[in-house]
Amino acid sequence: MTLPSSHQLTRRATLGALMSLGFAAPALARDGFSLGLGSFSTNDIKNIGKMLKGISLDEQDEIRMGEAYYGPIIDAEGGAYANRSVQASVQRFAAPLFETSTRSSFSWDITVLDNNEINAWALPGGKVAINKGLLRYVDTAHELAAVIAHEMGHVEFSHALSEMKKGSFVDGLSGVTQRTLVSELEGGASAAAGIGMGALRGPLTKLVTSGYARKSELAADQHITTVFEQTGYDVAQGAAFYQTLLETIPKKSKGTTSLFAGHPETKKRLTALLENAPGIQVQAAHPSSWDFEGLKKTFPTRRFFNRHKG
Repeated sequence: MTLPSSHQLTRRATLGALMSLGFAAPALARDGFSLGLGSFSTNDIKNIGKMLKGISLDEQDEIRMGEAYYGPIIDAEGGAYANRSVQASVQRFAAPLFETSTRSSFSWDITVLDNNEINAWALPGGKVAINKGLLRYVDTAHELAAVIAHEMGHVEFSHALSEMKKGSFVDGLSGVTQRTLVSELEGGASAAAGIGMGALRGPLTKLVTSGYARKSELAADQHITTVFEQTGYDVAQGAAFYQTLLETIPKKSKGTTSLFAGHPETKKRLTALLENAPGIQVQAAHPSSWDFEGLKKTFPTRRFFNRHKG
């Protein structure tokens, strides 16, 4: 029977109604994200991990996700640093690094944030951000290149998508928010984005700014070597930034960033990076070196560390 237009339910509303009543939903798909709910009900929060594993995401979803959330997360993390010269210098500096990417469909971009925390992060689709606080502590072009290459690794290997399929991705969210997030993902890229204000924004921001699982961080570290082999930067000099992190962040700090994972773990990552780095023909100079020198005029390297309170 056909209902009058005033009583017709949209496909997504129907799904929401079914889930609110505890009914199982069939596998559904739209132009964006696709989620097969199978026999699970979002009322059963214990099954959230299994439900997330059922999410089917592809490269186009990564692109949409990056485009939708890049601006909103930048705004939430301090906003873009209001200096055109600095932004242009970082973009020129990163361009040769981005050219090494195997993800040709991605529109790579990088922004300096007006944020004093020593951190950098990246969203799916090739969207990278670096805090101005980090620029004050990178001492060489090799160190800045290592930071960018590390964040590129997370994007290259789709680490965010992998983490989104784990139950821990929604830890700390209420049952209602978890159900909303699942519903948004099922509803398509535009629905999940919700102009960057949907339930996905919070856990996605936490994920990219706080870091990934140990295996993913190691893979991103090793991607530094891959990028440096093609660009001629020195892994040993680039890895020195990890030592800076060890000196700037208190040993008992429980907090993590996209680059720092605690003192013992960061030390292990530094050792692994240096041990696995092959002999690379280091270039004496890089076309983008003058861009780095220009950045240092605005952000001189700090020799006395301002320790985070963690």
